[in-house]
Amino acid sequence: MCRALLGLFCACALALASCMPVLEGQDYHLEGQEVRLTLLHTSDIHSRLIPYDFTPLKTDQDLELVPEAGPFGGATRMASILKRERKRGDRVLHVDSGDCFQGAPIFNVNTGEAEFRFLSESRLDAAVVGNHEFDAGALNFVQKARNFANFPLLAANYFWDDAKTAGNNGASMVTSPYTIKVVKGLRVGIIGMANISSLNSIVEGGNSLQVTPLEQNEAARSYVELLRPVTDLIVVVSHLGLTEDQDLIQGYEAYYEYGRAKAFIERSHDAWKVLEWFGPEGDDKSVVRVHIAGVNGLDAVMGGHLHVVLNPPQLVTDPSGRKVVLSHSGAFAKYVGRLELVVKMPQRLGENEGAEVVSQDYHAFPVDGLWCNERMRKYRFDDDIFWDPGEFIQAPGVREAIEECRRLEDPETTDLLVPYMLGMDFKLQLTSIFSYAPLDVQRRNNSNGGDSPLGNIAADSMRKRSRVEAEMALTNSLGIRDNLYAGVVTQESMFNVFPFENTINIMYLSGVEMQEMFDFVTERSAERGCVSQAQISGARFTMDCAQVQLNDLRIACTPATVQQDCPQTGREGHAPWQCLEDASGARCWAHPGIDIQINGKPLDTNGTYKVAVNDYIAKGGSGFTVLKRNTTRIETNISLRDSLIGYMQGFCTCKDLLEGKETSANGTRCGSLVNGQWTVDEKTLGACRVSQTFEEALKKKVGSCSCLSLLKLPTDENERAAALQGCGVPGLTADAALSQCAVPQGPSTGRCTCRDLLSGTNPTCGTVTTQLRSFCEKPTSMPIAIAIEDGRIGRRVK
Repeated sequence: MCRALLGLFCACALALASCMPVLEGQDYHLEGQEVRLTLLHTSDIHSRLIPYDFTPLKTDQDLELVPEAGPFGGATRMASILKRERKRGDRVLHVDSGDCFQGAPIFNVNTGEAEFRFLSESRLDAAVVGNHEFDAGALNFVQKARNFANFPLLAANYFWDDAKTAGNNGASMVTSPYTIKVVKGLRVGIIGMANISSLNSIVEGGNSLQVTPLEQNEAARSYVELLRPVTDLIVVVSHLGLTEDQDLIQGYEAYYEYGRAKAFIERSHDAWKVLEWFGPEGDDKSVVRVHIAGVNGLDAVMGGHLHVVLNPPQLVTDPSGRKVVLSHSGAFAKYVGRLELVVKMPQRLGENEGAEVVSQDYHAFPVDGLWCNERMRKYRFDDDIFWDPGEFIQAPGVREAIEECRRLEDPETTDLLVPYMLGMDFKLQLTSIFSYAPLDVQRRNNSNGGDSPLGNIAADSMRKRSRVEAEMALTNSLGIRDNLYAGVVTQESMFNVFPFENTINIMYLSGVEMQEMFDFVTERSAERGCVSQAQISGARFTMDCAQVQLNDLRIACTPATVQQDCPQTGREGHAPWQCLEDASGARCWAHPGIDIQINGKPLDTNGTYKVAVNDYIAKGGSGFTVLKRNTTRIETNISLRDSLIGYMQGFCTCKDLLEGKETSANGTRCGSLVNGQWTVDEKTLGACRVSQTFEEALKKKVGSCSCLSLLKLPTDENERAAALQGCGVPGLTADAALSQCAVPQGPSTGRCTCRDLLSGTNPTCGTVTTQLRSFCEKPTSMPIAIAIEDGRIGRRVK
């Protein structure tokens, strides 16, 4: 597919050349010197300005994020790290790789104001525009950028519609392709490469962003040629994605009509190479497979979008043989990256020689409760010490170190955030608890890439929702943005799972459209390692990813001889071949979505089905054109978030499970359906027994006092003595009373155990609300979040 409109670009670049900025500043003499440049890097913050809970993966722990030092992230800690590193460095720039919007409730309420204000207060030097910056619309992005962003927002590969035209959103007035920073005599050109792959609206009809995407390598190449004479280093800040960042440096293959690519194929420098013709050679309408040359002249690429950390950074070779540093620093405010570059300046400045990066060093600073104490962090990850779960937090000095880091968090950022936090608490009631998860409920399949535990109950909640009652439901996997982590499930955690304000839509699809929808899910999943890109309810099917690969071979055929033309070996279980005709001719093709069942019955291609989907894919998002074409869409205005909350509130409690009940109070079946039997896994029952034992221990009496009341004894000695005297046991001490109680640690709230929470002895418990305390006093009465992978989405890869 053509990835760009290139004809407009040359005129744009030439126009800019006549208005190059005049650089002024102190007179530095850097000829022949080696100087150090520090690039502080943030990326994909996704509105995680407030510390949040999650379970660090092994990859996070390998980067020394301390599991016991949650909650994680947060703007106050990031600001403190950024300020500390600015003080340590000589020449320092802070760049951000986009997607600071969307992902936490602060965005849902304020639509980006807090994020841009935080980055402005942090003295950000430049940011690239991420795809999620448009989640509340282009006009919202422009308004927030105009009012709250005092840093350059960059997008060199976007050609905006003329701002003077009626109805224009004005994005061209708040963005620019590049910026130049002079840091103590070192001239750094920063080019922004914005995202294209995740913005369907700029490559399909109805371009709401009013932008034309430009081919990434040619856009970058033009600005490198523009900036190289007046800069020493060129840095790209990118939200393209890791593969695209590598393509920017090394080049990549693409398909174009020859007439569109001809000028680039025939030019004398950085020419595109034709690798294959589809049609008559030399015909402007023929499609050609070309290799687009990589970009020379880049020194570093600071990337984002895929939420990965490259530690160490990659050294990617450009066409001239130079090594370019490629760095990614993760997502969700979990890390602040620091890339140290040693730069060799040319002997004579101003002769277009440019500086050279001779060495680099990278460090990712974890943003957790121990952000300020590297000694304690090293102690946690000492190779000679094995820590059992929950043991490290009990080690001497750990809680004191966390408390010290809390006191050192940036007070100016705290003052900035307080009004937003109060507003969120008032409007959203984020601390409300509606369920308890004894184990993590994963949004992704951990065994084979099919259906996931969280995806299953999310889709179930859509299908079964009152006023929906569909035959099946389907939602895109990437719309589910986080796991439900072990502990209490709050309104805030549900905003992390469903940050987008998506709603349930009802559609009526023919059997043929259903087949096309399952085919598309399979094709999209095959592009991503055959990991399912949709979650379903009321249906079962198999993704035949092997068939997708066979279809892509485009084996020529004729309808009359399809059985002879198409391969017949190993066809058992695959759909039968068809001879499919398209613009490039007839080819062998078979349905990749197979074994489709709707509520236990094979798909009827002549039937009609009532389907629940989210509004994003109903309108064609993520490439669901089969839904976009359908005209039966009914908007229910029921949010996916509220649907799942309501569904989980009806789940069975630990009391129901331990008593062996089949259903909850509202008739929901207890457990999960496995091989036709409703069962409750032993881990869930074990967690319920822990809650039951804890609850019974709280009810135990010592004299006339309950063990619950003894756990909550005041810290003041006189008040404590008076309370113990009221128990009616002469000479009773607090230690003796608690020893008789023998209250276990009990269930975890996600931050600490219920015993610690009720006794008030653990600072990591955070704010203790009345509802949270009530849960710990009666944990067996809370609905239990149970979900499993049940094989409703199968895979075939051979």
